[in-house]
Amino acid sequence: MTLIPIGRFAKVSRLSVKSLRNYDQSGLLPAAFVDPQTSYRYYRLEQLARADAIRSLRMVDMPLHSIEELLDGDDPERVLTSHLVALQSQRDELDQMAQQLQRRINRREYIMSTEITVKASPPVVVAAYRTATTHDEIFSDIPNGFAAVMAALAEAEVDPVGVPFTLFHQAPDADTDGDIAMCVPIDGAIEHTGNGVETVQIAAETTASVLHRGSYADMGESYAAVAAWIHERGHRIVGPQREVYLNSPAEVADEGLLTEIHFAIDSDGEG
Repeated sequence: MTLIPIGRFAKVSRLSVKSLRNYDQSGLLPAAFVDPQTSYRYYRLEQLARADAIRSLRMVDMPLHSIEELLDGDDPERVLTSHLVALQSQRDELDQMAQQLQRRINRREYIMSTEITVKASPPVVVAAYRTATTHDEIFSDIPNGFAAVMAALAEAEVDPVGVPFTLFHQAPDADTDGDIAMCVPIDGAIEHTGNGVETVQIAAETTASVLHRGSYADMGESYAAVAAWIHERGHRIVGPQREVYLNSPAEVADEGLLTEIHFAIDSDGEG
């Protein structure tokens, strides 16, 4: 029986000495002989086929326990199919992460080129539904609130006269509940409906605003850009933030959504 020292076997099999030692200890690829005096490992030529299979399977990221089951078990097809499904799932997850990263890159490029403007928002009468919300529930509370407002307007036979918006009296975060109002501009007033919708007069205000293009879930950077602009120019925020929805998910895909973000600011500052 010809024995090959571990160093030479490593070169021929293209497995590292460290890996061969680990595979010997785990039983995946036991050494043919271990010198009792030096603990030096030796292998047989016939073991090269198994070593090559292990190397190939590790190249496709198959776990060691699955490799052992594939090589020594009675259903290698099942092991291969199971690992293929796992790799496809990982690929899908990586594709999603890559898409998210690309969107973030695109958003950052957009934010860097976005113009923040100061606007004079006139007073407006709205039908409003005000409610507490949480970080987890806000994306359902906002459309539910607008549904309540539109139902009240339909019952009162009052038509909207402007685009809808949400006032954030207190934006929710992971630790603190929020306080928001879904508003639809109207001409005049509606009677108290009993479902929480009321007529509210919103005063004129000066706002720093930016036009956000894309998903509602990606608005954080647009908010941050306006907040940084306000801080850099010495303004103070003096009222609730406002999200004005120029279109809706019912009309366009997420990447086509247009939302104006307004921060009410004082008249001091540089611009």
